[in-house]
Amino acid sequence: MEKLKFLALADKHGKIERIDLGGLIVLETAFQLKNELVAIENNLCDNVKITIFELEELDLAGVQLLVAFVRKMDQMKINYQFNWNIEEEQKALFTNVGLGVELFINN
Repeated sequence: MEKLKFLALADKHGKIERIDLGGLIVLETAFQLKNELVAIENNLCDNVKITIFELEELDLAGVQLLVAFVRKMDQMKINYQFNWNIEEEQKALFTNVGLGVELFINN
């Protein structure tokens, strides 16, 4: 299995405008994900797109980190948009277990 996939893309001014996440977003990679998010949080654009792609696994620790990051962006008055590039079965599962709203999944 692949580990966490994390890519932060900046605009021409060096501000992060896009974050791509994939692979394992789980307890095992939580420390790495937290460090990646903390490292970029003060360098975000006013509008950030977050794409979840090639998701192998997402557990409660991963969900909690994503929700905490979103709350931080809310406090910082940063607009964000999630693009869940995952299979329909995964979207349905997250929605059916009640995590669709927390994960900003539009179904």
